[in-house]
Amino acid sequence: MGLQLDLPTVLLLYKTALVAGALSIFHVSRHSCRPQGLKPLAAAYLLLAIGAELAGRGEYLVLPDWLWTHTSLLLGTVGYPLFWAGMRALSGRRRIPMAVLVLVPGGWLVLGLVTQFPLDNLLRAGAFHITAAMALVGSAHEVWRDHRTEPLPSRPLLAGLLLLSASIFALRLLYIATDNASSAGFARAFYVQMFCHFGIALMVSSLSSERAAVRLERVAQTDTLTGAGNRRWATSMLPARLPAGSAIAQLDLDHFKRINDRFGHAAGDRVLVASAQALRSQLRDSDLLARMGGEEFLVYLPDATASDAAAVAQRLCAAVEQIRLSEQGEDIPVTVSIGLACVNSGGGTWADWLGAADRALYDAKRAGRNRVVVTHERTA
Repeated sequence: MGLQLDLPTVLLLYKTALVAGALSIFHVSRHSCRPQGLKPLAAAYLLLAIGAELAGRGEYLVLPDWLWTHTSLLLGTVGYPLFWAGMRALSGRRRIPMAVLVLVPGGWLVLGLVTQFPLDNLLRAGAFHITAAMALVGSAHEVWRDHRTEPLPSRPLLAGLLLLSASIFALRLLYIATDNASSAGFARAFYVQMFCHFGIALMVSSLSSERAAVRLERVAQTDTLTGAGNRRWATSMLPARLPAGSAIAQLDLDHFKRINDRFGHAAGDRVLVASAQALRSQLRDSDLLARMGGEEFLVYLPDATASDAAAVAQRLCAAVEQIRLSEQGEDIPVTVSIGLACVNSGGGTWADWLGAADRALYDAKRAGRNRVVVTHERTA
């Protein structure tokens, strides 16, 4: 015997799934590192649940037709635009203006009061399905458009569920338009939507958890003062053995202890921040910059000939020298010494080459500072 579904029962299950989804999303919003959009999403789920409750009571003839038809349509056409706004905010873009959110349900409400079309089940369902399908397609677009900049595992699953939900509403809209809709068909559609919306809530929670994990990893691998990678990040990013045609440099700000002693540690922090910015401005996106501790930085150039690497190192040295900072009217002199090791042939671990660069740095310091020394050492 096939599964028999009646619309009032399905609406009860659908409403229960929406309430559970709302509570789940609201709970996540209280502990999320990026809660934007989560509370509007939870509110949208609750509005849709209330609308489903009214529709269910209407099917049991508990409420007057004029009350439950107009109100359930209003709640549905408010809930889905709010759902779209929540997904948009969740993706980090600007919020949708309130006027836009009010325009859709307001338009349906005015049209409904003038024509009384919500009293017709198919017309009311058609208005609800149009709004839901468009809002869900817009939500899927908001989620998917960030899949390159934030490639989290839950993102394609969330976008897929949103599109599946939109497709179901669009298919039912086709049945309504061709006058082939039935109560049993609506029951089956809302039964599937129950799983879709529960899955959407689950993926939203998962997306928030994945973001928190990425944020913790980034914090663990980022120097909080300069924003550059820290030693742990550098060691995880460097190849075990540096390939030929790459270069690694050890940098050390000159007389940094003297700056701290003379101008104070706050001024020293400003020097570190400005130096990191100056260094980063001269590097490609593929190059690696890390603060190894104190006033020491590391630069790795993954694809650079010896002459190109030396030219980059000279630009780094000049960029730091051009920093202009002052403390209580007195200029703070900022320069850097750089030891550069160019990998002309394969072989040697990154630690070996960094050691060679460090010895070249010592030579630069000994030669008077504010200069680049290129080592000609070879590692085994």
